[in-house]
Amino acid sequence: MRLRKWDRAAKGGVRKGHTVLAVPSLSLPFFGIQSAEQMVHYEERIFYLFHILRNPLNRLIVVTSSPVTETLVSYLLHLIPGIPHSHARRRLELIHVQDNSPKPLTQKILDRPALLFRLKRLLKGSNRASISCYNVTSLEEELATQLQVPLHGPRAEHLQLTSNSGSRELFQALGVSHPQGAGGLRYIGDVARELVKLAQANPGLEKACLKHNFSISGFGNAIVSLEQLHQRLAESPEIDNPFFRWVSDNLPRWVTLVHQKQTWGPYLERFQNEGGVLEAFVEGDPCSVEVRIDLDGTVDVIGTHEELMGGENAQTYVGCRFPASSRLAVKLGEMGAKIGTWMASEGVVGRFTANFLATPEGGDALDQLYAVDVHLRKGNTTLPLRTLQLLSGGNYHAHKGIFTDDRGQQLCYLSSDHFGAGQFKGMMPRDLLEIITCSDFHYSSATHTGAVFHMLNGISELGQTGITCIEREHEHAERLYYSVFQELEMERGGYKWMT
Repeated sequence: MRLRKWDRAAKGGVRKGHTVLAVPSLSLPFFGIQSAEQMVHYEERIFYLFHILRNPLNRLIVVTSSPVTETLVSYLLHLIPGIPHSHARRRLELIHVQDNSPKPLTQKILDRPALLFRLKRLLKGSNRASISCYNVTSLEEELATQLQVPLHGPRAEHLQLTSNSGSRELFQALGVSHPQGAGGLRYIGDVARELVKLAQANPGLEKACLKHNFSISGFGNAIVSLEQLHQRLAESPEIDNPFFRWVSDNLPRWVTLVHQKQTWGPYLERFQNEGGVLEAFVEGDPCSVEVRIDLDGTVDVIGTHEELMGGENAQTYVGCRFPASSRLAVKLGEMGAKIGTWMASEGVVGRFTANFLATPEGGDALDQLYAVDVHLRKGNTTLPLRTLQLLSGGNYHAHKGIFTDDRGQQLCYLSSDHFGAGQFKGMMPRDLLEIITCSDFHYSSATHTGAVFHMLNGISELGQTGITCIEREHEHAERLYYSVFQELEMERGGYKWMT
């Protein structure tokens, strides 16, 4: 089903309302790698769409796996400037399927005919309705067909364009620098042969990266040590079938899986099912550019980020800074526009994120940008960026690499999905909000600065939550981040804040 073209601007001074059905389902092959609890809390990342209720004619329907507490709803509605809480609440419909299994949320909806009928009734009568989701697969297309409502995003057939193998083909076609390696791999014998080629061509290379075609935040990635392979090549440069078998047999011992709960057997099985890539491990600063392709083919660079990584070999997404530094922002924007133009020519619409590694020449100089992958979905940086845009009414200026609010003042942020890192277990969302409300750190619509929280329902169980610290300068955003942490650490031991 193709999304019909809508006019963004009001005509004749008349504002038009939209009805958006939000389905935060991760319907990709990597689904199920994380625990069910983490996936349920990840659904909360789409709650930035609450801010579309800023238009008094808009309606929002959100479907989740588990119930959304009124504490969280009240907090999110409070952030909407210029709209009474009661007015926004009337235009918000929350539905949960009461199913926390690791099955994709879209599949859960399709498995419930009564729920589909209820959604049809809620959408009936709105000729400007659409479905917003993280990514578009055949499941989301089936849901759109069942509901007779267009999807706001690309077609499922475009998904392969931005698999890790597809990304390498895209970079090759556009002449974009990317790590040496090979894509389209599926069997361990193929991996062994490419690993030998990589080691022979790069005697000083210490590590390689093995990746499933579809990965997220490091899930699906593995680091391969080349030390023993280099030693064997030095001792016996003759390459034959027994040599490749030796590499295949030893590969499990050379591999370190980024996701600690995963083991080699299931990892290899998934690799064989969906395919993947093998690449040289490049040391560099992770950064990214986010691009939007409109229905008319217009390509807009809407943001650049420096991404903060952690875990084994810094492969797991922790957070991000926006916008990227001056040495990166404009160059990233140019690369994003180049990739976006190609994707638009292929008929792709919606958002995508292109990830890079920046290798420094020295000081603040930029030596090289290596393209890593492209994700055709709402990614890790979408939530904080859309939160900032919708709260401040501002825009990113790609030619300058800066963001300004509706008053022309520059804004930036530091954002993380792992604020607390497990230390706040047992703290309820209400506790956090009461502590912050009594402090000077809460977001203010008067200044467009302060701390905004997301994924709040995970704090009690996982001991962490999401946070976006918005300020005018990066140093102030970082200071705010640590000030909020210290405030929570200090106050949670007492109860003076409790109302």
